[in-house]
Amino acid sequence: MHSTYILFNIVPLGFLILLVYIFIDVLLDFFRKVKKSNLKRVILYSFIFYLMCLIQMKIGGFTHPQNPTDNSRTFISTNDWFGIFDELNFNISIWSYSAVLYNVILLVPLGIYLFILFKLKSNKKAISIVVLSCVGIEIFRLLFDEFGLVLGGFNALTIINLLINIVGGITGFIIAVLTLEMINSYKNISDDKEKTLY
Repeated sequence: MHSTYILFNIVPLGFLILLVYIFIDVLLDFFRKVKKSNLKRVILYSFIFYLMCLIQMKIGGFTHPQNPTDNSRTFISTNDWFGIFDELNFNISIWSYSAVLYNVILLVPLGIYLFILFKLKSNKKAISIVVLSCVGIEIFRLLFDEFGLVLGGFNALTIINLLINIVGGITGFIIAVLTLEMINSYKNISDDKEKTLY
């Protein structure tokens, strides 16, 4: 007999909570002495939405089995979020380059946000935060799995995904640093040209 797993997508509910937060934040701006920058605000909101999507793709959604004692699984899900999770965690039988690339890309925005939103300049701090974030997500996923709230488990693929995610987060931070250096060097070159013209 198969257990039927009903998967609940966290992104729509999280997005509604985010909209309420945005409304309250904008409303509070009328009472603040120092108003928030709109650019910083948009970056923060996009970061929160990215975190929701990241958690959804890492855990696949919350679930409640009809028969917890049965180990065989049948999934009821019509959303694309679980499809991505399913491909990365259950349907990879051999080493897949596309899965490796996807796991790298999944954490690249985290490194970029660390540099842009939190203004981290130190490579050591950025690497530490990326490693702790990736390990923390996996620990929470394993704890939720232990209570039967999410699907998954611990295997060799979990460790490989963790290492690849860490590489992705560090890559994102390096991309952000190099991009800023290129922009600054371009500005310096254009400033020098203007000085030589005058």
